[in-house]
Amino acid sequence: MLSSKRKIFYAICAAAGLACLALALLRTYGGGEESSPFPLPPLPQLTNETFAFAELEKVDSVVQHFLKRWKINGASLAIAKDGRLRYVKGFGYADVELKAEVTPSHVFRVASVSKLITATAVMKLVEEGQLSLDAKAFGSEGILSDSAFSKIRDERALQITVKNLLEHSAGWDSSEADPMFMGHAIAAKLHTPVPVGVDNIIRYALSRPLSFDAGDHSSYSNLGYAILGRIVEKVTGTTYEDYVQKTLLLPMGIINMRLGNSYPPYLYADEVSYYDAARAKPVAAFDNPRRRVPKCRGGYDIRTLGAAGGWVASPVALLRFMHCIDGRPEVPDILSPASISKMVRNDSIFAPLGWRMVSEQRWIRTGTLAGTSAAAVCDTSGWSWAFITNTTSRKGAEFPFVVEDMVNEALQLLALPEGAIELKTKN
Repeated sequence: MLSSKRKIFYAICAAAGLACLALALLRTYGGGEESSPFPLPPLPQLTNETFAFAELEKVDSVVQHFLKRWKINGASLAIAKDGRLRYVKGFGYADVELKAEVTPSHVFRVASVSKLITATAVMKLVEEGQLSLDAKAFGSEGILSDSAFSKIRDERALQITVKNLLEHSAGWDSSEADPMFMGHAIAAKLHTPVPVGVDNIIRYALSRPLSFDAGDHSSYSNLGYAILGRIVEKVTGTTYEDYVQKTLLLPMGIINMRLGNSYPPYLYADEVSYYDAARAKPVAAFDNPRRRVPKCRGGYDIRTLGAAGGWVASPVALLRFMHCIDGRPEVPDILSPASISKMVRNDSIFAPLGWRMVSEQRWIRTGTLAGTSAAAVCDTSGWSWAFITNTTSRKGAEFPFVVEDMVNEALQLLALPEGAIELKTKN
């Protein structure tokens, strides 16, 4: 059954008028010829009527056809051009059983898109002089010098720096089992109860040999970003989530991004429900190996994934976030040009910082977990977009790249001659 909080949310959405649409269209990203300083105005409450124009029905059809083809229950797409919101809409169901439709205000798990948030937080600390990219993570001189992390099997781990963690070059190989998803095995190894939590996962990783020397090359690592979350906490003396919300999100005018939860009863009032692929087998619950659950409804410890993959957000919020770290003039950035350049350096050996991949044409961040797939893209031509689903795709981690083809088709419909589409507010 739907919680009372979620019932209230859906009632509010159903009754919401269009009083804030002018703000949505004119000030969603700071607007105006002059860039406004931080803080930016809060994101407005958006509905599926915000862009309900006949000229955009072909875009709607592209997305609807895509969801039907890939058997996606619900999704949301937001598109902007030069810092201006050009399109946002929810599709399908936020809750299939209750026939509750997705709206632009719904939030979804964004999985590894969370790494972009974490990298931005780290770079902000570097700018504030509270942290150095060259600082060591472990050992007596490291940031995490706590006794809990003192038993280090491989001395090469003492050379791991903050930069290594950001660029996935700390020494953990993505071809090996990911400790972030080994809660039950780690609990047995360390003789500790489940859920094991981040600190025990780090302890376990330090009890194992590294696969390569820190700084040798990049190999994708969720663990590295979980460690960065702990570093943020150690440096700031507050929780990772609080630091991100107060230092990054609130100045950006974003109030609906937060760390998610694992089980359906603990989802937020404005959060979608999640669905595994058809015929997916149940798995052991993250906090009880004897209980079988759908993987997207208790198989992951979302709170422990945290800095590596635990955030929930709406596509519009992701657009606002990206526009505050894209270096373009339309929206004020929360990071310096130097920091932004470091994050998107294009290197054949090392991964970009926070982003999944970068090129001269676009910066891409993707994320995939059972029950969700997210993609966020900044294009150097001025287009940006974010798309999130609440259903597992049979394409797995490759699904965001299938999404990109669909969104490119939608962009062709939006990229008409100046004045061809007049996005008015409705009276």
